[in-house]
Amino acid sequence: MTRLVMLVCLTLCLSACAHRSSFTPEKRQSDFQPGEIQELYIYAFLDARREYTGERVLDVFQRTLSERLLQRGVASQWLWFEDSPIGERFSASEQSSSEGYGKMIPVPLVLMFNKQKELESKATHRLVVFPKTVGLTGIHQAEREYYASITWSLSRIADSDASVLKGTSIFYSRPRRHPEQLQEDVDALVDDFINELYGKQQHSSKN
Repeated sequence: MTRLVMLVCLTLCLSACAHRSSFTPEKRQSDFQPGEIQELYIYAFLDARREYTGERVLDVFQRTLSERLLQRGVASQWLWFEDSPIGERFSASEQSSSEGYGKMIPVPLVLMFNKQKELESKATHRLVVFPKTVGLTGIHQAEREYYASITWSLSRIADSDASVLKGTSIFYSRPRRHPEQLQEDVDALVDDFINELYGKQQHSSKN
């Protein structure tokens, strides 16, 4: 009985903090300053894993990240994977095939086919948000809690495709969570990236 109680307490503890994300920096160029970002072109690939994340996460993620950027004077343009010509073909292929397309997401092709529109925009930088790994957690499979390893790659449009800032977040959430709880999950994910980009001391308080 004692072991059972301890196991339940541990499970509750993990559940309470599981939705907190963490950003692990992988690269930051020494000459990069966040103030140089005037407008951001965002390529979002989270919709390629919507069977895990659910539809609501996508809307909340775009709104939250756009708002955080606007707080710092940065406007954003978005292209979701399934709205791109490549993504539309892949989605149609998956729906017409019993095996789908294996979720091999061709990020370079999406960027290449959108290069002209990107150049015609006023964006100074490009951000690619990619769900590297997604799956159900062992503790909350019945509630369909999922984890995602999400990579953020920021680069200058005028220069090469080399990243000026790159890192990975570990994100936990449940598509069926209450809207306020879902917002908290996304806040944690977005704020970890924003804090890494601008510095925690520059992070403005939420309204």
